[in-house]
Amino acid sequence: MRAEDLTLDGLVSFSRGKLELHGRRLIIHDLYALAQFRRDLIQMVGWEQARRILTRLGFFWGQADAAAMQRLFHWDNVTELLKAGAMLQMLQGVARTELKILRMDEPAGQYWLEFVWHDSGEAEACVSEAGPSEQPSCWKLIGYASGYTSFCLGKSIYFIEQKCRVKGDPLCLAVGKDIDSWGAEISGHLPYFQSADIKGKIIRLSERLKEKELELARERAQLEKALAGPNIFPVEVRNQRFIHILNLASRVAKFDSSVLITGETGVGKEVLARLIHQISTRSEGPFITVNCLAMPETLCESELFGHKAGSFTSASRDQCGLIEEGDGGTVFLDEIGDISPNLQMKLLRVLQEHEILRIGETRPRKVDVRIIAATNRNLEQKVAERTFREDLYYRLKVVSLELPSLRERPEDILPLARHFVHKCAKHLELPLLRLDATCVDYLMEYAWPGNIRELENAIEHAAVLCTDNLILPEHLPSTITKKMTAQISGAQLVKTLSAMENEHIRRVLELTGGHREKTAEILGISVATLYRKLKLLRQEKKSDLPTAQSVFARE
Repeated sequence: MRAEDLTLDGLVSFSRGKLELHGRRLIIHDLYALAQFRRDLIQMVGWEQARRILTRLGFFWGQADAAAMQRLFHWDNVTELLKAGAMLQMLQGVARTELKILRMDEPAGQYWLEFVWHDSGEAEACVSEAGPSEQPSCWKLIGYASGYTSFCLGKSIYFIEQKCRVKGDPLCLAVGKDIDSWGAEISGHLPYFQSADIKGKIIRLSERLKEKELELARERAQLEKALAGPNIFPVEVRNQRFIHILNLASRVAKFDSSVLITGETGVGKEVLARLIHQISTRSEGPFITVNCLAMPETLCESELFGHKAGSFTSASRDQCGLIEEGDGGTVFLDEIGDISPNLQMKLLRVLQEHEILRIGETRPRKVDVRIIAATNRNLEQKVAERTFREDLYYRLKVVSLELPSLRERPEDILPLARHFVHKCAKHLELPLLRLDATCVDYLMEYAWPGNIRELENAIEHAAVLCTDNLILPEHLPSTITKKMTAQISGAQLVKTLSAMENEHIRRVLELTGGHREKTAEILGISVATLYRKLKLLRQEKKSDLPTAQSVFARE
């Protein structure tokens, strides 16, 4: 394993109410909330004790990450294991981190390393809350670097920060050495690292996590065999009506009863039919899809039921029909409401007698298939109009599942959009593709007349047009964005000058990822003026300021 192979989605599992790094629970903390906590801590316990507490927090965090990396992966060498610490910090949004190994003499036990943090979130938060300082202030980062490397090397390594953005330096840099190499220089820093047996606690915790992982793996295997329901759907489902439909589908799948799926075009009728097949006892058999509307009536009968050689002009050889090909599996008849009366009668025979009659033959053939049909038509109305056989209608709808439109399940729009982003990332070979948060309102406000199919196409459209692997509102089809854009433009006309200024500051902060110095430069004001305006803004309305960086804090 190499450090560069680490990815966030490969490490962290995301589910509602829980983030986990292979059994180790994580939470996301706001960077500026932590900065406020730091300021309060200094005021309550003093500078020295606050530094000690935060350094030890970072030390424990680093040792926990090191233990996780050793537990989860087999590394090419100890250098890659050390570099993984820097990669983890980047994945967590802490900083753009570099690790430089200047000396590593393992037999002599002598080490000299450097951690370089570009755009340190801890430094940025310190400046935003307390302003510049003459002292380096990345205490948690120093603790992290010391804890991570000490655990990996099995020897106490302590880092001292020599450059810091809080002091006005362009980056933050810390040097780490073993205690003998530091000599007397480290003595004034050691009290900040002293604590109970952290490493022993981490090792014991890792052992318990290994046991827990094995136990969870056994439980998952048992659950996969025992359960079939919404959890097997490829996308997270939040809409209660759709969850109920999935529960019904999972119960129906165990039996061979016919199923009629209704709903508007694009709501996922074929996806649900495939799901029923996959969790049924016929899952090892074929799944045959027949679009009844796409086939001309003259060919439809031959395609469905097959024919004998010579039964009509172009019938040069015997041909098996699609229903016969589905023997032992499932046949999905899409757009069933559009088939002719003649085909309706023959399909009724399949459902009643479980047999088909090829064109040109006189002896029926037995078939073992399950029929799932779908339509966006009102079959009850067609029965009343005598354009659809009543007996066939009741044979098809032994179980009826009506799928809601996407506008009726708005809580599922965002999970579906993210699913399609991941799907596009794979087939368009854009592994870093992601959906920007600014797109959410546009997706939620749109009515989606084409339902899920339209949403999927819209995401692919945006993925093809986007740059830097980031889908922004301007990359979405104009039909989706124009209505909300008009609403935003109208709302801006009635804003006060002060409100427009605040909104502009917010947008520039978002553009710079919360970077105060860059924001001030773009706005053409001093950093001190920006601080003052943000302080007034917080006093007027305690709202969430843009915080592009967050860190994972451990429970």
